[in-house]
Amino acid sequence: MRLFFSAGAGYSHIAPLLPLAVAAQERGHDVVFATGANAVEHARAHGLPTIGVDGPVDEAAARRAWGRYSPAELAEMSPDEKLAYVVTVMAETGAGTRVGEMLASVRERRPDLVIAGAAEFAAPAAAAIAGLPYVVHGIGPPKPAAIMAGGWRALDPIVHRFGLDRFPAHDTVPYLDIWPEPLQPQGITWDHPIRPPVRPEGILPAGGSRPAVLDGLPYDKTVYVTAGTSHNTRPGVLETMISALHGEGVNVVATIGRDGDRKRFGAQPDGVRIENFLPQQRILPYVDAVVCHAGAGTVLGALAHGVPMVVSPLATDQFDMAAQVDGAGAGVLTDPGSPTRAGIRDAVRTVLDDPAYRASAASLAAWIAAMPEPASVLDRLPEYAS
Repeated sequence: MRLFFSAGAGYSHIAPLLPLAVAAQERGHDVVFATGANAVEHARAHGLPTIGVDGPVDEAAARRAWGRYSPAELAEMSPDEKLAYVVTVMAETGAGTRVGEMLASVRERRPDLVIAGAAEFAAPAAAAIAGLPYVVHGIGPPKPAAIMAGGWRALDPIVHRFGLDRFPAHDTVPYLDIWPEPLQPQGITWDHPIRPPVRPEGILPAGGSRPAVLDGLPYDKTVYVTAGTSHNTRPGVLETMISALHGEGVNVVATIGRDGDRKRFGAQPDGVRIENFLPQQRILPYVDAVVCHAGAGTVLGALAHGVPMVVSPLATDQFDMAAQVDGAGAGVLTDPGSPTRAGIRDAVRTVLDDPAYRASAASLAAWIAAMPEPASVLDRLPEYAS
């Protein structure tokens, strides 16, 4: 089969699709991976033929879209209302400027199936215009229909420019779901009713030697601190998470991102290690808790290793993920929107002192391990393409 993968131009949007794309290529399928030109190295590093698909930059239109509400109006919105707004603007600005080049790429390659990362609206729009089937691949938890509705509506005028009356209904489009079912709340009308599961392979435990950064640490327990790849440079977040654990008698290993500046953290106590980057799969087997912003990759990685979390969500769907972790008993939600030293400190004490949190995380690790591997999903792609 000819398979056309597409994801937004951010590592957290690209990484979840890579295991399926690699498995498809290893199976002998003709694979191409499309993303923003500034992010092609992530897929190329996995040996995938990769193309950069961008479009004309309309800064004025983007400013209007992102400035639709004043800061005061945004402050009054609920997290769900803010997320719905973000989704709508992502569709308007992302698909609106990229659909022409995406359509040209799709028509040139004429794939049997388009596999679009969630929140990547240009590829579904191009597939609809070209009359090609597509599926959506999760990059985090599935979304309620109400959250995504504005994004799909935003595609109507975009595809209309290419001769379609409106973007077709997507209720029968499969959504490849990487999110463990026990975390998903009940009673929700989901954006995609058909959600076959696929294991988030890229975050599973992997072999390897014990990281040298752990050598010489003075305490019995170790806490891993991260704000992922999108919020790692946000002022005060990592500083607060790290300093909250000073004097707590635990080791702290923090990653601040490849673009992070270690100098901003100043001198640290013995027992604190600050690194720009460590592969999660290398450090997670050796830690007792994770403090994070509830990003999808970190949450799935911690759970896959059976490690309990302290989650302080900062934006978008992180609030949902944090609530799900807390509700499952695999961690503690604290300080939504802005971490505090007291909140982080007390929550870490809670998850380290009560073994029930690790037991819940271990149960979710077993669930994730039992999800269908990406290679098994390949057997169903001909059905999705028909």
